[in-house]
Amino acid sequence: MNPELGEMLMAQVHRGGYAYVRNLAAAEAAILRGQFNLAKVLRASAYAQRVLALGAARLLSSESSAIALLQTNLSELASAPAQEEMAPEVRARLKQFADVQERTRDVILRAIGSLETHADVMESDVAQSLWGCYNCGYIAEGNRPDVCIICGAVGAEFEWFGPFYSATPEHLGQLAPPEILSTLETAPNMVAEIISGVDDQVQSRKPSEHEWCVKEIVGHMLETDILFAKRVTTLLQGQGVPELTTPIPPWKLHEGKGYEQMPSDELLERLRETRRASLAIVRDLKPEQWSRRGTLRGTSTSLLDLGTWLANHDLGHSAQIRRLCGK
Repeated sequence: MNPELGEMLMAQVHRGGYAYVRNLAAAEAAILRGQFNLAKVLRASAYAQRVLALGAARLLSSESSAIALLQTNLSELASAPAQEEMAPEVRARLKQFADVQERTRDVILRAIGSLETHADVMESDVAQSLWGCYNCGYIAEGNRPDVCIICGAVGAEFEWFGPFYSATPEHLGQLAPPEILSTLETAPNMVAEIISGVDDQVQSRKPSEHEWCVKEIVGHMLETDILFAKRVTTLLQGQGVPELTTPIPPWKLHEGKGYEQMPSDELLERLRETRRASLAIVRDLKPEQWSRRGTLRGTSTSLLDLGTWLANHDLGHSAQIRRLCGK
């Protein structure tokens, strides 16, 4: 990338990130002063600044490795000790800052250590589920806490971060309906092309005890496709805002079904069959249907979010399969 362009984009990231949090804090204060329309403008400005900063960061994202990025995060977590002359409430808040920063550093350091020997962060190094406290930023691992150990916030004030996402407040990876349909249509053939000529033993080999082999990933993809079709059908046929959460999380649906022992031809045909069924449901949807909403793990989500989730899910796991096949 041209150095001058890189500097311009980096400046946009820094300006936008700062403006985003500054304007949101100012909007909170404006509400308490009764300046409701000022708060509206500040929140809209924060949104625009975040979108611009995220767009610039996306253009820069290929310029650094994952470990280098995490190390940058570590350097940004350095905190100054509280000074005795500060007011007690300020000292207490700064102590919270320091505790949250130390906890975040611990999670990042374990992630870096894991990436030094694996292609991704292992769930044996950082838990499958992370929970972030809205109030102070503390990151908990495993089950959602009942109470934050740093600030005392209750469990409802924690945001869940799992291995993947169907929707986020930032609309990460958002795709338009034509992009979703294009990805869903091509993904099975993409997977077939990747595993073509790859020895069956390679497809059945687990990188480690806790990681999936190629065949398990394909089985997971087709089970997720079936789940997607069920959720979309519920959205289209249900009344109001239907609940879409299932008792078994998507990443466990393939377990115990023997996908790792199946011939790859059978697996691919099953994947194509489930995808044909999914596409038959969504191919001719009208714009207003893509906007239908439901609730997933307590959070509102749209049919467009679900389509984005499945398309990005296909792309991510296809890259994972390609890596495991050595291509």
